[in-house]
Amino acid sequence: MILINGIPASKELVTIFSMVKGSTLENPVKTKDLKNATGLSERMIRDGINNLRFTYSVPIGSIRQATNNGYYFIRNQDDLIATIAPIKAQAKQELNVINKLKDNLKNWSDER
Repeated sequence: MILINGIPASKELVTIFSMVKGSTLENPVKTKDLKNATGLSERMIRDGINNLRFTYSVPIGSIRQATNNGYYFIRNQDDLIATIAPIKAQAKQELNVINKLKDNLKNWSDER
């Protein structure tokens, strides 16, 4: 039985963990490489990453730039900021959509 952070893990999860742990912000591991190594689907890879983040408390970052995307092990504050900034921006944008939809419904309902 292999453990990650003291918790038993599947062979596939250990493979994802090992590949991400060896990656950096400058050289992240690509989803296609994780798929090839594990045989898992893209969706299952994302689920595995979230499992590692939430169940195993592994600091895994992601970068979504067109030329340099993938997952990496967060080693310092700069790595953390590189992951958090786009997530915060996306959350803010989603909240704007929610608020606009609420306003639209109110305005639409008031007119009828």
